[in-house]
Amino acid sequence: MDLRQELVDIVNKSGAPPAWGINHCFRVYHLAKELSNNLTLDDEVLYTAAMLHDTGKYPVYALNNMDHALRSKGVASSLLQQMMFSPIKLPTVLEAVEKHMYYSEPGRSVESVYLRDSDILDNFGNIGLMRLFSMIGQDELIMTAENAIDRARLFADALPRKVTTKAAKRLALKRREETLRFLSGVKRQTAEFAWL
Repeated sequence: MDLRQELVDIVNKSGAPPAWGINHCFRVYHLAKELSNNLTLDDEVLYTAAMLHDTGKYPVYALNNMDHALRSKGVASSLLQQMMFSPIKLPTVLEAVEKHMYYSEPGRSVESVYLRDSDILDNFGNIGLMRLFSMIGQDELIMTAENAIDRARLFADALPRKVTTKAAKRLALKRREETLRFLSGVKRQTAEFAWL
């Protein structure tokens, strides 16, 4: 079995909810490639990091009270060493996995920077809204529609400032507008969120 299929199988067998699972990984990977289309990134590093960046929050690998990015780095390190992944490329993958969260400083490698920007962008706009609302009742921070609305508002306000590349900043503005249009419509149609 080739590396890419093994990584897909790892995510698919991890118990990941659909909002954070394999399709999220594919979107992050492809968006990173799109945002960096004028650069040459190591595709194996980018793909591997994209597939493994959230493993630390999946049921099979998650640990209570541990930041999922750090847990993901540990899981990725263990899995990739077992898979005889290139020891030269491994540190770059691990940096990208560890630094993918919006609250982290971007890593040094271009793969890390573009993975982080892409992951941030997948959290707002139309796709981010879909993900938030699909998680109602399945995530301790999103137990109600009101929680999802609050989180969407927070993401629209905070996340555009977190991306670092020019291409990501341009897309962040568009996704912020998508989110704000949605929230405005819901507000109008629910007596200012009273009838959610």
